[in-house]
Amino acid sequence: MKTALALAASLAASLAVVGATWGGARGAVAASAARGGALVVKASPAVSPCVAAAAAAFRQATGAAVAVRTAAIGPVGSAAGADVVVAIEEELTRVIEGGESAPDLEVDVASIPWVLTGAGGGTADLRGLARSGAHVRVLGGAIGRHARQSLESLPAERVQTVRTPDGLRKLSPGELALVPLSLADPGPVAATDVPALVAQAVGVRGSPRAGVARAFLDFLATGPGNAAFRSCGRVSDR
Repeated sequence: MKTALALAASLAASLAVVGATWGGARGAVAASAARGGALVVKASPAVSPCVAAAAAAFRQATGAAVAVRTAAIGPVGSAAGADVVVAIEEELTRVIEGGESAPDLEVDVASIPWVLTGAGGGTADLRGLARSGAHVRVLGGAIGRHARQSLESLPAERVQTVRTPDGLRKLSPGELALVPLSLADPGPVAATDVPALVAQAVGVRGSPRAGVARAFLDFLATGPGNAAFRSCGRVSDR
């Protein structure tokens, strides 16, 4: 994995570097994008906030328009209509194996740690959950598998599995959520030892905007764009 999603990142600092690094590429990328229309990027819910931050930085650096669409990634055909797809590694398996991606347009973007977040009284580490009496929400599906396994020592009635990121929000007092950092609400978080998620990006086979797609993938995988992705739009440290 090329980079790790830091618990503290500054989007403002990232954008300053973006301008210096990509300023020379602005004209070429913007001209290519203007001829082909906006670059369409599909992002799974787990990475969408980070993709939106990187897309904003890409627009500022190059002038190219980017349309980010949050969508479920995984089912056959889920890459349809996009030029680039960004998702968790497990979500992209069928997209890649089904031949929807371009083999030469594939990059690792970042690893996203799992954190505990909660309303009111703060957070506890995983080892302290059994003693705390707290109830915990956690994502279902393939990307939440390791997170759910980490909670197996808790009584079943204290663990609620939710299907979408919306189910991880609006927690009650004393309730916690085990979430990827990209989906954590503002406020304190506690690091965990749940294996991090791996975010990847692929170009879509047959895209009419392959040149701009390649530039966006390069941007995601390198310093300035990667820093914007890792910040997930946060402007204050965590």
